[in-house]
Amino acid sequence: MPSKLATRIEKDSGVAGLFDALAHKLPASDLQSLLLEVYRDRSEVTREPALLEQSLRNPLLAPSTVNARQFAEFDCAAFDAASGFLPLDLSPACAFGASHALGGTSQNNVLTAIRNVEALGDPTIAMAFEAAHRRRLGSDTVRLCASHRVIRLQPFDVPGFSPHFRLFAMISAGRVAPSNGFEASELLEHCAAYLRLFRMLNEAGFSISDPLVEFTDLHQVESALAAAGVTHADVRESIRAHQPGGTERFLADRGITLAKDAQHSLLDTRVITPLRTEFPEVEFRVNLARLEGLGYYRGFALRISPRAPDGMRYPVGDGGFTDWTARLLGNRKERLLISGIGTEFLCKKYRT
Repeated sequence: MPSKLATRIEKDSGVAGLFDALAHKLPASDLQSLLLEVYRDRSEVTREPALLEQSLRNPLLAPSTVNARQFAEFDCAAFDAASGFLPLDLSPACAFGASHALGGTSQNNVLTAIRNVEALGDPTIAMAFEAAHRRRLGSDTVRLCASHRVIRLQPFDVPGFSPHFRLFAMISAGRVAPSNGFEASELLEHCAAYLRLFRMLNEAGFSISDPLVEFTDLHQVESALAAAGVTHADVRESIRAHQPGGTERFLADRGITLAKDAQHSLLDTRVITPLRTEFPEVEFRVNLARLEGLGYYRGFALRISPRAPDGMRYPVGDGGFTDWTARLLGNRKERLLISGIGTEFLCKKYRT
């Protein structure tokens, strides 16, 4: 169904059925050709002073405020820390609809191009397609990483956030193993890479202290919420990852108590114990009161929140298992762990 905006435009244009014709009746190739002609015609009347004004007003067109040398320094450390992952230099575009089909992102929050592509808003989506391709060709466990500037168009009212920013991301794709063996081994790999990165960055002028690593079994969280009558839709409407305190308010308003520091035999013995031995400076816990990512991640999730020079903890790293490769390959035994860390945010908040 057309939105109110589309209905209003159709009415103002005096062309009945305009939305339906463009959205459904025209073949995709014809729609692309038509829009290319429209924008070609509009570009011919564009003048330089107007372009300058647009470049100054639109935050989407502004350069990053972080020195590019800092990004290069960060990336060198990140790729070294993730030595077990194959580094990729991703295309700035991916297939149209990929963010919505895999991640459930509204197309309104994606920079959509005319040629049936969209600007990449999440490097793990592009890497998921690459991993699925490699898995279909017979590769065993596929581990990929990338540093990429992404574009996201959802409105942000949080200081320090911008519509385009740099991320470092990793994925692990493989087949289910007995006793959640794949999940345990890859959670350990991803987490260890980020913690090694923090050590390297601290030697290069950053101040990243007292990291807190939280693992979550979202299956247990979903069961507890279902018993309290809470649905995925309830959570999606209320919880936003970039709005601190949302989980606490949501649970308090409904009188639900979930454990922030719980016991979990698999995570405790096969993930946290070996990590604690290698990284004694890190605090680890199993947090079953996490609601961010519920319905997006499937099963286990992780979050990393080190202390910044201002004394605050920020959730700079996040990840979890998804069903993306299972859907892409039509095989429910496929597993995919995605994770990412905010390069831009770290350079702004943790650089001394």
